[in-house]
Amino acid sequence: MSYVVIGVLNPAMSAILSISLLALWWHQRRLAYIMIFASSYAVRAICFIVVFVALREQASPLRLVSNALILLTMGLLSIGVAQKFERRPRYVLLSIIVFSTLPGLGFYTLVHDSLVARGAIIGAGLVAICLTMLADMPKRPRRTPVEALLFWLVVVTAVAFGCRPLFAMPSIVGEDFESAYWLAISISDTLICSTLAVGIFAIIAVDVTEEMRSEAENDSLSGLLNRRGFERHAKAFLHAQSDLDTSVLIVSDLDLFKSINDRCGHATGDRIIQVFAELLTQKSPSGAIRARLGGEEFAVLLPSCDLSTAHQISEGIRVAFRAVAPAVVQDVLRPTASFGIAVATGAEGLDALLDRADQALYRAKKEGRDRVRDLEQHFHGKRSVAG
Repeated sequence: MSYVVIGVLNPAMSAILSISLLALWWHQRRLAYIMIFASSYAVRAICFIVVFVALREQASPLRLVSNALILLTMGLLSIGVAQKFERRPRYVLLSIIVFSTLPGLGFYTLVHDSLVARGAIIGAGLVAICLTMLADMPKRPRRTPVEALLFWLVVVTAVAFGCRPLFAMPSIVGEDFESAYWLAISISDTLICSTLAVGIFAIIAVDVTEEMRSEAENDSLSGLLNRRGFERHAKAFLHAQSDLDTSVLIVSDLDLFKSINDRCGHATGDRIIQVFAELLTQKSPSGAIRARLGGEEFAVLLPSCDLSTAHQISEGIRVAFRAVAPAVVQDVLRPTASFGIAVATGAEGLDALLDRADQALYRAKKEGRDRVRDLEQHFHGKRSVAG
């Protein structure tokens, strides 16, 4: 019975999981760690085919090969986990674990046959690799529910690896300890294979969902959020903002952009948008929420900011854009941008805030473009002028 499980169920299950992971990676190649997980399950499938042949033929060298393959399997999982969580894989430590485990396995397989010793050595090596995986996962309380699921599945896996050598001890399982040990291995590895797959597919599902949402909420030309993404992030921030906090919304519009497209072509218009987006990113704080709302209209939400600082940031962007844009157009046109500013109150929603910022932008356009304006009485004077 145990031979059939090892020879058929475990390789088949591992191969199916490997193929499934490869299919996922083919559609999400930016998530390189999926390929590492797929490779791990492919090696696992080969491992249990080797185990089946080794048991049937009573070939001791093949047993050593199978132990090396299961170590490689878990090592690949550890590398995949490190890549998933953007950590540097522990190649040196994993190599030390593998190459300090194999000599003992070789001795108790080829020189002095001892199932108990082999079980203890391979169990210790596998537990050590599990610990490297746990060390690369986010620490509490930053761990998400899905990450917590994977964490505890790896803990259970480590416990299972640590307990398996007990089934090789005659004092615990009786005289037929060898059959009991291989049956324990076949059942535990089936459970390990399936339970770890649950955690792996769960974290992949979260990442794929985030990738899809990122694609849906980002503007490919500018690299900024689009209107949909901006509204989601800005509304979430404004909802969480306390009455004591102040944030400022800046909306901007590229002046006479249609004329640039008509006279210089859409490729030049696209480059102008990219240049302006780069300036928004460079000259606004790291915590700002930046977006291209559509066409030539942009927005920046500045958390924990006052009106004066928002004016300074807007002026910096305006002046920088006025200086660099002519090199892109190389025409009689001189691309400029106008800015409107509104301060968010504690109870104000995004729609009302956008409306007030748009009114300020309209004021800047009406007064001659290439300037920064707001609706606050304090700044109704000549806060900024065209260069």
